[in-house]
Amino acid sequence: MAKLTTPGIWLPGPLNTVNSTSPTGQADIAGNPYYMGMNPGKIIVLGQGEAQSAAAPGTTLYDGTYQVVQLDSSATAALATQGYAAYIRLDSGATQGALPESAYNTPVVTTGDVANTLGLNGFFAGVFINPATLPGGLANGPTPGNYTVIFVGAGRAQVAVGTVAAVAVGNAVFPDTNHAGLFEGSATNTTTPGIQNGLGVAAGAVGASAVAYYREIIFRFGGF
Repeated sequence: MAKLTTPGIWLPGPLNTVNSTSPTGQADIAGNPYYMGMNPGKIIVLGQGEAQSAAAPGTTLYDGTYQVVQLDSSATAALATQGYAAYIRLDSGATQGALPESAYNTPVVTTGDVANTLGLNGFFAGVFINPATLPGGLANGPTPGNYTVIFVGAGRAQVAVGTVAAVAVGNAVFPDTNHAGLFEGSATNTTTPGIQNGLGVAAGAVGASAVAYYREIIFRFGGF
């Protein structure tokens, strides 16, 4: 039985295919959401078998904690697919830095390029889990502005390795300095404030994928 922060959740499909215009995964013809347990901020803690049984056929998920979030409408869709870093999206413009942070509260996440432009490189929120395409070629990345699910720690996740440095088993793993949402490995932890370091548990060369273990949940509650 999955361990949930609140009882019950309904998903509109496999965990790594969620891409909904509704914050709850389904809505009536007028767009009013049905409340079925899926809502922004919901956290799901899954064991390895549970995560894999919730994954789309032909794809892989690992044990860990997953959260329902909204993808920033200005995010880059290609950088919001499996293995890329997600970042907390704060308000911008006139309300930037003013509380309450409505984007934080939703909660909204964005992609590495947007985070870098807005000075949010330290606001690492987790790892995107939707493969860009499913077996058979069906497009599967989340649409900017829609609701999806990301990995938020206390387990393992596939990470996309950038061109800065490969990931070795036992390496610290963190978003790389190209700031496009890819990851690098290092014998020492990153010094970027706010970044939780993962640990490499499956090696990956530059331009390939690795698997990183995150000891703690990257907590951010929000939603309604």
